[in-house]
Amino acid sequence: MCGFAGFVCPGANAEKERVDVMLDTIRHRGPDEQGVYTFSNCAIGHVRLSIVDMVSGRQPMLSASNDVGVVFNGEIYGFREIREELFAGGAAFRTNSDTEVLLALYQKYGMQMLSRLPGMFAFALWDDREQRLFCARDRFGEKPFYYAIGRNGEMIFASEIKSILASNLVDPVLDMRAVSHYLHYSYIYPTLTIYKNIFTLPPAHALCYHAGRIEIEPYWTLPETNVKIGEEEAVEEFSRLFHQAVRRQLVADVPVGAFLSGGLDSGSVVAVASDYVPKLTTISFAFREGLDESPIAHTMAERYGTNHIDVRDIDFDMAEMLMKMQEIFDEPFADPAAIPAYLIAKEARKYAKVVLTGDAGDEILGGYDTKYSAFAYARRFAEQNISVPLYRRRLQASYFAQRVKRKLQKLYAVDGQTVAMRDIEIRMRALDIYAAAPQNIADYARGAFRLLSKEQAHALRLPPLGNDYWLYEGLLGGNALDDAIRIDLLDYLPGNGFVKSDRTTMAVSLESRTPFCDVELATFAIGLPFSMKVREKSAKYIMRKALGDRWTDAVKGFAKNGFSPPFGTWLQEPKVKEMTSFYLHERDRKIFDVLDFDGVQTVMGDGGAVWQQWMLLQLSMWMELHPCRLA
Repeated sequence: MCGFAGFVCPGANAEKERVDVMLDTIRHRGPDEQGVYTFSNCAIGHVRLSIVDMVSGRQPMLSASNDVGVVFNGEIYGFREIREELFAGGAAFRTNSDTEVLLALYQKYGMQMLSRLPGMFAFALWDDREQRLFCARDRFGEKPFYYAIGRNGEMIFASEIKSILASNLVDPVLDMRAVSHYLHYSYIYPTLTIYKNIFTLPPAHALCYHAGRIEIEPYWTLPETNVKIGEEEAVEEFSRLFHQAVRRQLVADVPVGAFLSGGLDSGSVVAVASDYVPKLTTISFAFREGLDESPIAHTMAERYGTNHIDVRDIDFDMAEMLMKMQEIFDEPFADPAAIPAYLIAKEARKYAKVVLTGDAGDEILGGYDTKYSAFAYARRFAEQNISVPLYRRRLQASYFAQRVKRKLQKLYAVDGQTVAMRDIEIRMRALDIYAAAPQNIADYARGAFRLLSKEQAHALRLPPLGNDYWLYEGLLGGNALDDAIRIDLLDYLPGNGFVKSDRTTMAVSLESRTPFCDVELATFAIGLPFSMKVREKSAKYIMRKALGDRWTDAVKGFAKNGFSPPFGTWLQEPKVKEMTSFYLHERDRKIFDVLDFDGVQTVMGDGGAVWQQWMLLQLSMWMELHPCRLA
């Protein structure tokens, strides 16, 4: 895992010092080595976290003729097999690194290489013969890529926004569309950045810069769903691909560990990884005042004989931690889980340089009970009432909601309140979906999961969200359940999930890998019929069938709750209340250049407005600590 920066402009060979300054801002991504190479019209730089080929894998890496140079962030899984194939075809190699495999693929296939490139990656490749910059980002957006056009026409690119700003070639102009999306959803839509004039390359897209023009094209799209396949065959193939994905992602020349919670995803990764790595290091985390899954994690650690590290009760200052979050994230980011994610990454780095995670298992396999199972219930309601007009649907939903509540309340004493409450939430959301009768699921997703009401958005003086959802085009309108998964893969995962995991792990120079995003495994799993993913109360059905015998009874019986840090309690800590007063109640703060002061006080005064206060506080802190101005 690494970071890179560079730019294209005439006379770039005289700008090595500027690249060094850009790299200094992202040294945390690669503290082991730093390198710069300049062509006459392009300068590229790289900071390296050495994972594979510790001796000869330095970057920037050049072709044998020195006319092609590449900087690369990520990992090419299965690169040794690709290397053997290229070698048999006549390619020569000077190193044992995956970076040189990427370079060799380009030399053989040109810009058509991406269909043959697995893994998580972002790279920038300069072809001096063609005077062309060729860049790409992995299929699911695990690794970041940002770019901008400078004041003098420079094409600038980097792994983090702070690096682009450090070039001193771009003015930091605030994008109010991004601010609006952030305050509605707690993160910024993945095709936007907080700045109008700094852009992010969408996942599964390639960028070509030549003769002063930028062209961006997709090289991969989400696979078709509902592929016809028998259950027995599907189980066998899922198991094969999952083992392959984990085995490939264990390849490293440094210690590899794994995060281990009480869930199915991380448990499956650890179970299979233990087949290949004896005494695998596993790390679990019990956060103060939060959900403690460590007893369940311990049952898996004991079964597979892992070297288990139980991290708990870390003492930290919340006010200082909030300041640290603004340093780590270049943009406003309000997912409170970023704090425990950073803390566990910091501890894990003491024991490993690479960790495998269970990230993306929920999005690929339909693991969110209160969302995906709700769509299963909603579809059943709709099929039973297909011709019912909208006003009657709403009346029915209201009636059914009351019945659901009364029925499930009787279960408290029998099944326990947690189970009953989760089932209530699932069924109530299903009724909401049914009553909405949206044209497509995007309409529902855009409205149902907003954290601001229309009235609150108006009070804050926010602009409308606008039509920035072009990633959805051509993917929706079929099976609503599959659409819900696809929206999460295109929106939530690259906009929130992978931003959180990349920044928090790279802040401590730790590489995180995600077996569920292996392109072969993910393509197969996404394409399965929904009935093999969710069967009402049985989420991740195919994985349960394929890997269930690898789990302990505690894991099998654990009801997924997700991790919700107690940020409402955090806001009540004395130092945090002082920060809130300073950042949100004083009229001279920068946030009130873009949001209405009285509106902010009104929104924060709304009953139960914990989310809103949390988002507003971090936005105000970010604006005070980062360069930004209105156009």
